[in-house]
Amino acid sequence: MERTRVFLQTVPLGHYVADAFVVRCFDNRFWKSFKGFIKKCELNHIDAESPAGGAKIFASPEKEGDRDFMARELEKSIRLHKTKRVMLFTHHDCGAYGGFAQCKRSEEIEFEFHAAEHKKAVKYIRSKFPDISIDTYFIDEKGIVKTS
Repeated sequence: MERTRVFLQTVPLGHYVADAFVVRCFDNRFWKSFKGFIKKCELNHIDAESPAGGAKIFASPEKEGDRDFMARELEKSIRLHKTKRVMLFTHHDCGAYGGFAQCKRSEEIEFEFHAAEHKKAVKYIRSKFPDISIDTYFIDEKGIVKTS
């Protein structure tokens, strides 16, 4: 079969060490803020996952197998790419959590809810990977807030 490239890009094939294992929601509304933040943090190589709800997969998974799967992904990132840092994100008006209405349309209630979810996610990850560094973040229309 003939190979016709639809996009040309030279990619370095050398092995890398991941600066972080990053979990964010696939919701594209906050992509620009997320991408800008990753650049600001000067992260060159990330192992990125984008499940619905982002960090929800560790904090409050729909199915326990979802959390187990993501833990295995993190384990592979640590093993293959020597990852030492996890960055977890959730965001405003997340449909996986029921949207802004679930928090009575209160920014304060929503932020506190997400901060509590982040604590649950950190507790779970620490139970499996006690030596890894973990940072948690909440994204809204004004930017990104670190919650831990």
